[in-house]
Amino acid sequence: MDFHDKREIPPKYIYLFLAFVCFILLILSAIFESKFSALKAVTSAIITPMQEGINGAGSSIYNKVTIEKEKEALMEENKKLSELLDEKSAQIKIYEQESYELKRLQQLLELQEQYTDYKTIGARVIATDSTNWFSTFIINKGEKDGVKVGCNILAGNGLAGIVTEVGTDYAKVRALIDDNSNVSANISGTKTLCTVSGDLNVIEDGYINVGYINKADIIEDGSELVTSHVSEKFLPGLLIGYITDVEMDANNLTQSAKCIPAVDFTNLQEVLVILDLKSDFKTNSVNKNIYDSISDSSEEGGQNEGIPDNQKSSEDSTNESEDSEDNEDSAGNSREESEDDGNHTGNSGDESGDNQDPAEE
Repeated sequence: MDFHDKREIPPKYIYLFLAFVCFILLILSAIFESKFSALKAVTSAIITPMQEGINGAGSSIYNKVTIEKEKEALMEENKKLSELLDEKSAQIKIYEQESYELKRLQQLLELQEQYTDYKTIGARVIATDSTNWFSTFIINKGEKDGVKVGCNILAGNGLAGIVTEVGTDYAKVRALIDDNSNVSANISGTKTLCTVSGDLNVIEDGYINVGYINKADIIEDGSELVTSHVSEKFLPGLLIGYITDVEMDANNLTQSAKCIPAVDFTNLQEVLVILDLKSDFKTNSVNKNIYDSISDSSEEGGQNEGIPDNQKSSEDSTNESEDSEDNEDSAGNSREESEDDGNHTGNSGDESGDNQDPAEE
């Protein structure tokens, strides 16, 4: 017999035959249940473990597939939540920064309200030197904004410095703590004058130096230091800081102290520029500038007292020229008077000598 010529039965026919057999057995087992009990026991003993194994394998595969799907879903959800958390964290940081900036601007506005008699403009610090302290820094306002050399700079709770250089859209500021900074000041509420000097070596300890305090003056710790009316560059009444540690100098003629600045020079971001200069600032407030009361009294005293010196001199020269014309008309009388004056020259010389002795002393 040649096996190569044998035809193979298709699998579908085999499946149909087995299904038909199972169907017949199912009917017979239903009809003749008692007679097939032994067969049921045998088939149960064989098929039940197979079913349990198949069910266990199926459950395991199902659980793994389900867990994997849940894991992927959780990872996707975690990714979305992480992105949302990063977004919210970034928004919180922005809100915190805006809140911090708003707080600084509110402080600057409060500072501006303290000095309403001055014309001011806000500015932002855009550069500083290489140190940790803002001893010199640059702001983003310049000549086009009305800023000039000598403009006072406010920040925090008081005076920060003075403009030393101006460009079109920038200005350089020298802070109070700079080594080259010296400010004439007085203790608020008193007549005590002193000098506040910047020193980058001692600002590390949180203070700057105060010197030339009269030894007879009694100064209390915590007293406010403000710019003096005798200062050439700084407007009067600007808060500098608070005095502490007053002690007598070695010369026993003056006192020295420390000043805790009213401005935090470790972090300056926004400042207030006073556009009024000390040289041309005028105000109606007698408490703002001591020279106001003098100018007011001079205007009441007479017309010539309020005129500048150069105008006075020109007016005096005009009067002198008119007097000289009158003197030319009375030349004869002047000659006679000069002869009479010549007779008294010796006496006047003696008198001038007597007046000169005290002056030399």
